[in-house]
Amino acid sequence: MSSFDRMLGWFPHTRGGCDMLKSVLFRLWLMGSAALIAVLTPGAAVAEPIIIISSQHNLEYARRACSYVKDAEGIAECKFVGDGRNLGRKLENEVRSGMATNPRCQGVDVFRQNHPDYDGKINFDELADQMKQVHWTLFLEYNPGQTTHNWTLFPWAGGDVSGGELVPGGMVEGEGTVSLIADQICTVVTKRGANIH
Repeated sequence: MSSFDRMLGWFPHTRGGCDMLKSVLFRLWLMGSAALIAVLTPGAAVAEPIIIISSQHNLEYARRACSYVKDAEGIAECKFVGDGRNLGRKLENEVRSGMATNPRCQGVDVFRQNHPDYDGKINFDELADQMKQVHWTLFLEYNPGQTTHNWTLFPWAGGDVSGGELVPGGMVEGEGTVSLIADQICTVVTKRGANIH
């Protein structure tokens, strides 16, 4: 007698009903085992987190911030770069580099959605596959003359090239130095932080 038969030993032994019940329970057992293996196998059927950096927002925010900055350090920094959008791109590059060297960001795919004027081209077509998937849009807000900056992640459901629907209540924001921003963002998208409901 198999262990599966012993497991079913407590069922009444009506020949037809018991065989059918055994068959159904055996199939459920197999499906449960397969699901458990999938959960315990690293990377099994789990999409890697995708972040799309929104350059149009980030660069325009930095340009506008340079128009309103009041402190001497911020004014000097904005004058030095000329076009405030350069500061937004600098922040994007520093955060991307911070993510590339942070072990917490392992497996996170990071893309940049171009600023049409600053980059001279739109890359929507190149990002179509990523936009169709579940992904996060990242806004980075440069504070001229400061060492801390703001960030916001917007979760998208995917499904079409426009990114699908924004996930209600899923927006996450914070502030910090460049290295802290990279760490915080990866904590969110890899689900190593709390689940906010």
